[in-house]
Amino acid sequence: MKRNHIWMLFCIIGLYLFTPQQGYAQSRATSALNKPNQEQIVQEILSEVRQLRVEVQRLKASAYQTQVVIERLRLQQEQVTRLTREIGEVRERISETKTRQAKMNGMFEETEKQVQSGVLSQSELKRISGEIEELKQREQRLTEQESQLSVELDAERVKLITLNRQLDELGREMTGAGIEKK
Repeated sequence: MKRNHIWMLFCIIGLYLFTPQQGYAQSRATSALNKPNQEQIVQEILSEVRQLRVEVQRLKASAYQTQVVIERLRLQQEQVTRLTREIGEVRERISETKTRQAKMNGMFEETEKQVQSGVLSQSELKRISGEIEELKQREQRLTEQESQLSVELDAERVKLITLNRQLDELGREMTGAGIEKK
């Protein structure tokens, strides 16, 4: 719709500029009477051009803001994706650690029976016990890391939601301005 207004404006200006002033067999008296009317038309056209210029500048500013928000949104989405992937990897390592811990607990029980029967030495039991303790500490560290990453992910998701809202608001402003001008 705005494009049509602009084209119509340029056509009117072009028509005005390229139409001969004395080309329609008018007398000088009639021409003198139309001169104030022509000046009024020129002033109206200039006013419309100024309004269009302001609107174009506002649209350019809105387009720039929208582009900035879109870029920030893209970067924020990458951050959320990265944190989600990291949490998945940490959860997988926690699962592997728990599985290994269960196996080591089974080995500890068997080794304890073998130590009591005299087949294995006490040092083997201590080694397995040390590995189990190390796995427990690793699981604790991984659980803490998962918790920290979850907090970061929640914060990044809030930022992403905020950027989405900003983009929606800019879209409403641009479509609202287009409706107002029609």
